[in-house]
Amino acid sequence: MPGKKIFSLEFPLGLLIADNGYPDRTGKSASLRNARYWNSMTVNLMRYIDYWLGKPLCFLLSCVNASLKIFGLKKTGRKGTPKKILFIKLSELGALVLAYPLLKRAQEECPGVKLFFVTFEKNRDIFALFGNIIEADNILTIREDSVGVFVSDTFRVVRKMAKERVDIIFDLELFSRFTAILTFLIRADKKTGFYNYTFEGLYRGNFLTHRIQYNPLLHISKSYLSLWQTVKQEKKNSPEMSKKIKDKDITLPKAQVASEVAKQIEGKLKEFGIVKENKLFLLNPGEGTLPLREWPLENFITLSKRLLEDPNNRIILVGTKSGHKKAELLCAGIRKRRCLNLVGQTSLPELLSLFNLADALICNDCGLAHLASLASIKKFVIFGPETPKVFGPLGKDKWIICSELPCSPCLSALNNRDSACKDNICLKIIEPGDIHKLIQKNV
Repeated sequence: MPGKKIFSLEFPLGLLIADNGYPDRTGKSASLRNARYWNSMTVNLMRYIDYWLGKPLCFLLSCVNASLKIFGLKKTGRKGTPKKILFIKLSELGALVLAYPLLKRAQEECPGVKLFFVTFEKNRDIFALFGNIIEADNILTIREDSVGVFVSDTFRVVRKMAKERVDIIFDLELFSRFTAILTFLIRADKKTGFYNYTFEGLYRGNFLTHRIQYNPLLHISKSYLSLWQTVKQEKKNSPEMSKKIKDKDITLPKAQVASEVAKQIEGKLKEFGIVKENKLFLLNPGEGTLPLREWPLENFITLSKRLLEDPNNRIILVGTKSGHKKAELLCAGIRKRRCLNLVGQTSLPELLSLFNLADALICNDCGLAHLASLASIKKFVIFGPETPKVFGPLGKDKWIICSELPCSPCLSALNNRDSACKDNICLKIIEPGDIHKLIQKNV
């Protein structure tokens, strides 16, 4: 085909050979083990920096903050209905979807309010699916390309928001010290976020004027929305809340896909022999960022083979480019032509269009499951070290697969998602055959 190909059915075996990607005695390739090791090292490095650098910085800036209060140098904000509100949530695309009810509430209760959002650059496109809640120019992003770029973007964001003089800052990170420092540097009359109160550890300074106790048993979308209850109060320094968050208060955006994008996706699928009569199963085997949360790759391969026993079924692999190694290994394990690898090759609108065309999505607990909640697709989401009661996707047509071992969940905001577990038995004991039967029954 002339021009740039969005899709490719071919599996680059040469890439695996060059990367020594053949499985070892454990059934895992060297490339996959190396990717997992690197991702684990990156996450651990972030935790290390956040603890050893973030903690003393929070203490130092807390002393500065207290001094400003003592000497009456704290700025006074505008009274009445807020005119400018800033939300900060850097990581996790799925969490941005779950924050939508809070953004919608702010827009509804403060007519004419100017909303800003600070997030990582890779998450920018999700806001286009939220309608007109936040203008494109008001989405400030921080890149993760290098330490220098990260620091430069951080200072750019701080300068920009300091000039805007926002009335309220919502820190939506659970216990990140970096975002706590951002709230201090940007400065606003009101700063609201999650606070540990009598929970041990997780110190991140005294910058919040409205301290909301994080509830590890409440769905995170309701925790986010609860932050709004106190914005009319001058301050909040105790954990009690006055109103229940009802299920009907949690809404999802009505994401629309441009007709030209949908037609383009349909046309490309036809080029590769995929027609409306075929059943389409979207799979995401994971990316290796948090291997403890991922169902074993060999189980995904077994499930894929079961699905392809029906000649009418087709498999499409989806996800971000960081998951390309696992996708390639899954393709190699299947060794069939009815598997289309689109990992790292679709934009968010294209992915949403695929969700609307496909019959089912099978994936680990990840942001993809939350994005799929914006579309008309059946979702089969595999949970292990984290609980679906707090982080499960919203919406209908979802089936949560969870072993419910007494040790699970072991990952929590209260332990910085750092478990001592080295063997995710909670996921390994989930049989591909059981998931296949569940899919056959409901798709």
